[in-house]
Amino acid sequence: MGHPWRSKGEKRTVVWEHEPDESLTVYLRDMQDAIRYSLQVAYRTSVRDPERIPSPITLRRDVRDWFNSRYDYARHHVNPVCRTAVAMLKSYKKNHHGELRIPEVKHLAMRVDSELFKIVGKNLRITLRPNQYVWLPINTSNKHYGEYSRGRASELLITDRKVCLTFVVNGDDGEKKLGERLVASDLNFRTVDFTKATMGGGQPALVEVETQPLREVVRIQNDFSRRRRALQKHVRNPQKRAKKLRETRGRQRNRIKDALQKLSAEQVKQNPDASFVFENLKGIRKNREVKSKKLRTYLNRWPYRLYQSMVEYKSENRTLYVSPRGTSTECPVCGGKLEHPTWALSRCKTCGADYNRDRLASFAILCRGLRLCAALRI
Repeated sequence: MGHPWRSKGEKRTVVWEHEPDESLTVYLRDMQDAIRYSLQVAYRTSVRDPERIPSPITLRRDVRDWFNSRYDYARHHVNPVCRTAVAMLKSYKKNHHGELRIPEVKHLAMRVDSELFKIVGKNLRITLRPNQYVWLPINTSNKHYGEYSRGRASELLITDRKVCLTFVVNGDDGEKKLGERLVASDLNFRTVDFTKATMGGGQPALVEVETQPLREVVRIQNDFSRRRRALQKHVRNPQKRAKKLRETRGRQRNRIKDALQKLSAEQVKQNPDASFVFENLKGIRKNREVKSKKLRTYLNRWPYRLYQSMVEYKSENRTLYVSPRGTSTECPVCGGKLEHPTWALSRCKTCGADYNRDRLASFAILCRGLRLCAALRI
């Protein structure tokens, strides 16, 4: 279907205020009603199959005939309606611990696919119906517009107060280049282990192994965990308790972001010519094999993806992701099973190689990153 949510390259957005005319206001209200109807259809489908929320494409099949019979807008407008409804339903389920209800559509806001708008001079031309357009002036005086507009316009968000125009930058293909070195990062609950190697001359060479403690992040998490327990125990008023807990979560999130911003900025600055390699940990929090309550607590508050995304957008080189399976239990050289004669030592039963147990995973990530680089360059 239309414009995909994820585009290759980095996204940059220009925002400016506006006052919609009557035709645009009517369009926003119609799309608000369409999103509400799509949410109801997606909710009914999810109730029949609680394990799965329908995809935007599946939802479009159920909504398209209703949309075309009710509205005379260009048919592409049904695509962002379905994507918005699915995204809202998934977000509600995630933020309410798996509970599924129909979220309320409060605001007048609509995403417009790239097929339905065009930049003409200093104006945006938006197609409402075939051969019927709405024109919006662009705030070209925005200090970033000249730089971002060299990229491809990918998505437009219109509300009753603001316009958000998104561009995809970083070249025509949107792909960053591989660096001259690799920095493999193993993110643990209390440390980040780095193993660095060069790739010059076609022969990889190990350069440095480093461990960076996450004392500040752990301290922040423990402090705010104690504060939340105290609030839940001593504040009796439910509304006041909920408000205080929201404030506490916001402060914790901001402080952890600040600590990770400094760590990621430091690593990118120290390795400007390197590509970072991470484990693809998507879905690790949904692992049902984890039975320990303590481990589950650590997993739920582990900010691994936040750190990865910060490094990815700050680095000028491509960031790689490898499979995490077996990085601590398999030999990175021969793939044999590891045993641990002592706490600090890991030994391969097959080839007999010895490894530092604390830094084994980052070395395994490095080896997989090197193999991935060789595959990408073929």
